[in-house]
Parts: sequence; C-alpha cells; structure tokens
Amino acid sequence: MIGKKMLVACAAILSLSVAAAADEVKGEGRTISVVDFGAKPDDGKDDTKALRRAAEYCRENAGTTLVMPAGEYRLRDAEAERLENEVMSGKMGQHPEGTIFKPYYPYVSGLNFDGSVNTTIEARGAVLMCEGWMEPLSIVGSTYFTVRGLTIDYKRKPFSEGRVCAIDAETFTVQFGQERTLTMDTPFPRVMLWDNEISGIYRNPFYFARKEVLPGNKVIFKGKLPDYMMDAPVATPHSFHFRPAILVWRSTNTKIENVTIHSQCGMGIVGFDSKDVTIKGLSIIPAEGYTFSTNTDATHFACCEGTISFDGCMFRGQGDDATNVHGYYHDIAAVEDGWATLVLKAPTYTHIQVADVPRVGDKMEIVRISTLAVEDVAEVTDVQHEGEQVDVKVKLNCDLPADYDKYYLFNISKLPRLEFRRSTVWGNLARCVLAKTRGVVIEDNIFRGSTGTAIHVGAESVWKEGTHAQDLLIQRNIIVNCGLGAGCQYGASGIAVVIGAPDTENTKLHDGVKILDNTIIGTGENTCGISVRNARNIEVKRNRVEGCGLTIETKSVENLVVE
Repeated sequence: MIGKKMLVACAAILSLSVAAAADEVKGEGRTISVVDFGAKPDDGKDDTKALRRAAEYCRENAGTTLVMPAGEYRLRDAEAERLENEVMSGKMGQHPEGTIFKPYYPYVSGLNFDGSVNTTIEARGAVLMCEGWMEPLSIVGSTYFTVRGLTIDYKRKPFSEGRVCAIDAETFTVQFGQERTLTMDTPFPRVMLWDNEISGIYRNPFYFARKEVLPGNKVIFKGKLPDYMMDAPVATPHSFHFRPAILVWRSTNTKIENVTIHSQCGMGIVGFDSKDVTIKGLSIIPAEGYTFSTNTDATHFACCEGTISFDGCMFRGQGDDATNVHGYYHDIAAVEDGWATLVLKAPTYTHIQVADVPRVGDKMEIVRISTLAVEDVAEVTDVQHEGEQVDVKVKLNCDLPADYDKYYLFNISKLPRLEFRRSTVWGNLARCVLAKTRGVVIEDNIFRGSTGTAIHVGAESVWKEGTHAQDLLIQRNIIVNCGLGAGCQYGASGIAVVIGAPDTENTKLHDGVKILDNTIIGTGENTCGISVRNARNIEVKRNRVEGCGLTIETKSVENLVVE
C-alpha cells in the first residue's frame, strides 16, 4: 500500500514534470545558436546548410529559441540562382511575372519553419544576405512563432538603381550602377523615380518603356520628364510579384518584431490564411546607399482572421502599398447537384499562388457583382478541393440565385481586424494603407510622398479584393504630398472611403466611419483632401486640410456629419 506521504510526493513530482513540459512547449529553457550547427557570421562562407539544419531542429523541437549572433550570413541556393539568371538573361521575357508568378509555380524556400511550435528567432544585428531569387523565411503551419531583429537583403538586388543623367524632349537617360551588366534582354517592366520636390515617388512610373541600352550601363528610355528631374534617383525592378521575403501561411499567433527588409523580388511580408499577426518596429526601407526597397507591396494580408496589427513601423521606397488587407471575391462558375464551383479571377490569382479554400462552417456573403452589395449570407456545409487545383467546390445551406453568374461569394469568416498605429510611410508607389476589411483603426501615423491616396478604404472589383468597411476609425494622422499619380482615388490626397464597382450609383455600403483630427497637406493640385462615397453613418470632424481644392468630396452618402 502506498502511504499518504508517498502519494503527496508522487503528486508533487508529477506536477513538476507537467510544469516543466509546459515550460518547454512555451519555449522556456531550450536555447540554441546557429553557431552550434556551423553557421558563423562574417566569415564569408556559405551558411545555407548550417542554417537549414538549425531550422530543421526548430521544426522538430517545440519551444526552441534560435539565436543568430550579430553579423552577416550567406543564404544561397543553386536553383534560386538559376531562376535569377534566367530572368535577368531575358529567358522569361520583359514581363517575368507572367511566368514565375502563377499558381503553384515552384520556388525555393530559404529557411523553412513549417509546423514549428513556440519557436523564437533571436537575431538582433543578424543579416540574412540572400543569393538567388527565393522566399528567405517561410512560416507555414506554425503556432506562436516569433522572429525578432533579423535583417533580410540580397547580395544582388532584384532591381537596378541609377540616376537621371540626361533629359530630352521625348526621352531620358539613366546611368545605372555596376552591380550587374545590363543588356537589351534585361527585363525593365517598370521605371520608378524619386521626386525631390515632394520628397516622394514621382507621380507616374513608366511601364514597359521602349529603351536603348548603351555601353557602361547607360539606358535611354522613351518618356517625358520635367527638367527638374535631372539627377533624380531611379529604380527598375526586374520583375513585379514573386515570393515574399517572409511568408506567414496557415499560422496562428505570429510576431514579427524589429525586423528589417531591404529588398525582395516581390513583397516584403505576405500573410495568407493565418490568424493574429503582430508586427512591431518593422522597417521595410532601402539598404544603405539605395533609395528603393521591395519590388512590390511592403506587406499584404489576405483571407486572414483575428487581428493584423502594426505598431511603430517604417516603410520607404517600396513599389506598391505599405499594406493591403482584404478577402477575395469568387466568381460562381457553375452550380450542379448542390455544388457551387468557385473561380478566383483576380489578375494575379492569390498573392501566394495557392487556392483560397473555404472551410465547413464559414459564412459567405452572396454579393451582386455590379454593385458589390450584399444580398444574402450562406454557410458552407461541405468543401471539395485537392492538391494543386485552382478552383474550389462548396455546398451551402441555401440555394443560390438562378442567375448565379451575376454574383460573387465572399468569405467573411476570413476577414481580420486591422490596426495600423504610430508608423511612417515615406515615398512609395500607390497607397500607404489599403483597407478592405471590417473593424479598422488607423491612427497617429505619418504618410508622405506616396503617389496614391494615403489611406484608401474600399473594395476593388477589378482585383476581386473586398470588402466594404464597417466600424472604421481614422484619426490623428499627418498626410503630406500624397495622391498625385498612380493609385490616387477621385483626386483625394489624404483619405478615400470609396467603392470600385461597375455601378456605384446610390449604393451605400460603408457603414460606421469616423475620420477625426487628421492633418492633410496637398501639393496644390489635389481635387480634395478627403473623398467619401457610397457610405452611411459618417463623421468627419476637426480635420485640417490645405493645398487641396476641397476639404471633402462626397457622393451617395447618407447620414454624414461634418465639422
């Protein structure tokens, strides 16, 4: 017979064992260094195998803290370098995105943390210098994953930089650096310039401009520039979208803290089908000696849940929005035996090139295509999707309209809240914050020199990205010299709450919007500081607007209060 004291002792030991196991899963007490696997910073050697062994250890051991001592680490991959060389040699043509950014196109994952549990990367001062076009950090199927202090950059930038050295009536000439030899086969899908007069991106980039490549990396582009753009910095990304620097996919509770991304052959961070992403102190900014950063969006989140939160971040010189948060409008291609076939007709499909697959129990709005008005809500009762299929079949708990081809299905169960606070966006193509979700707070930020309207709230049917806003607060932001070119909404410099649909007459979709205490300083050419359309229950109070024709422009608005 076991005595009472023995039982108490056994219980205590069991309790300690359980607590120890819990602590281990939380990531307490298990710390390793990449040095233990053979990676040494600043020694000039290839660290790829060692870093991948360290990532494998994290995948296999829950609760690991992986330390990367300060310094530069080489991450190179032969397949990634092959892709880069093929793009740069012109094998993919002048528009490589059309080849390399397709559903399920193969790519290289630099460091793969697939399935990691309670993993932390402590990398203050560590630089991951990539060689070859890849996805440097893949956070897939992970829970409680934190990356802190890491810098991601490329030895050979996925763009070329130079300066305007001549301006003629119909052309301008750029002297590029000597990082690589440029030829007529090198893809130049876009030419971006920095405009010192507004301290931001020049209002209109040049797409697929006719060119003549001269010896010494001088390139003459067809296009008109004003004389004041002489000596302006220029960047030509050699492709638009490809893989992001950091992928967050099918993951929960991801934290990205004090991370820096200097360049990427695509977006900086892409989140997809994930829940709760917290981003603090992120810097997507040019490397030292450069003016431009990522080829496309700094960050982009689609089909997520929970909260996407930004705080104290810095964005500069990226080739598209600082962030874009949305879900997808799916066309209904067929209805047969109770199954609806969903097709995503977005121009570039999803931004990680895998299908957006609903789950049983998800709620889907039935949305009229012409107006983007919601006409009913259905629940998913069954799903069919396998492997690399691009289309998805669903069963719903209700019948679809007989003219189903006139409707989208939109999954509101994959629609996160967005918090964007105390951050700076300085000089980028398109918008600073693009919000197509519900439950949004954008406050205490500084936006300067973006070609588009600084804050754009609204669905875009061309991109199949939605939805309209509910419960939106925009307050205490400072917006300067925005909205002169690409991405400008109805001439608005500062804020646009609008709908992009074939028919916007008299529809009122946005509901519950507060625009308070913002300062908007236009360039003198903006039509308005604020544009509000297709909305109800709007408060626009105590905003200071200068350098714009109108303070506020409205259309199809109900219950608007302006002070």
